[in-house]
This record gives sequence, C-alpha cells and structure tokens, in this order.
Amino acid sequence: MSNRYPISGTVGIEWDTGRNVSVSGFQRTQEGRRVTQRDLHAPIDTPVANESCSCAPSSEKLAQELFNLWNNSLQSGDPQTVAQLYWEDAILLPTVSNVPRVNHAEIEDYFRHFLQSKPFGTIVSRNLKQGCNKLTDAGIYEFKVTKNGEQTMVPARYTFVYEYRDGLWKISHHHSSMMPEK
Repeated sequence: MSNRYPISGTVGIEWDTGRNVSVSGFQRTQEGRRVTQRDLHAPIDTPVANESCSCAPSSEKLAQELFNLWNNSLQSGDPQTVAQLYWEDAILLPTVSNVPRVNHAEIEDYFRHFLQSKPFGTIVSRNLKQGCNKLTDAGIYEFKVTKNGEQTMVPARYTFVYEYRDGLWKISHHHSSMMPEK
C-alpha cells in the first residue's frame, strides 16, 4: 500500500505521510495537542467550484455605444444620471479637479460642478484593450465647453475602464486630464 495520497483538484501533486513531509497547516485540539494534516491521514481537498464564468462580448462598437451613453448623460444636465453610469466602487480621476472621487456621492458632486459648463465630448482617437468582462477605452477626446457665454474646445486624454457585472456594463475607472502641451 502506498503512503501517498492525491490532492484533489490538482494534477501531479501528492502529499506523503512520511515524517519529513510538511503538508498544510495545523490545528490544536481542546487539550492543546497539535494536530497536522498528516495526523488526520486524509488527502488535502479543495472545494469544487459550482459557478462558471462566461465573458460578455466587447467590441469597438460597444466602446462607442458606452461613450455615447455617457456623453448623452452629460447633456441631461443631471449629475445623478451621470453618476449612475459608474459602479458604486468606481474611481474617477477628473479633468478639472485635484480630488479623486471614489463613490457615487463624490462622483455626483464632481459632475454637479462640471455640468455647469455644458460639456460635449468627441472622441479624437481611441485604443481598446479587451478582457473577460472588462473593456478599456483609452485615447484623446475633446470637450466643447461654455464659460461666460463663450464656447471653447478643451483637448484631453482619457481612460474609461468598463466592467460587466450583473448583466450591465458600467464604468469602474475613469481618468481624464487636459493635454499638457498647448
């Protein structure tokens, strides 16, 4: 009889009941005696996963649709409408504020002020990185903003990281910064 036991959920890994082999951690009994996995004479087991993972399809078309949804929400003038496009644990590193925004209340507060300039964004160039239930859209956009009745164009860099959760694509990370060179 072999003194080696297979470790479930693995290939080619076994543990040995020999005295010089260390496996897993240890526990103490009520009497304070140390009990190791070897003392239990049982294989180390890993729980069977009952869930499966499927990846939502992503594409350049999806990136454009998500940006258009965000840009159209800016046109609503309602900061809450914009904030709802971000996950509750999202991070916003905004264009015209030094303060990172890390929850809906803070994101909504930023847009309450930003929307006063009636911004309208246009993508100039984009680069996409696609992952399982994640889409990163990074590039250059321009904002037409109105200040004191005058419209100006503000070129900026952006990164949107969208995550697919619970059947929805929302923003998990958004960074935007004005172009450093004029």
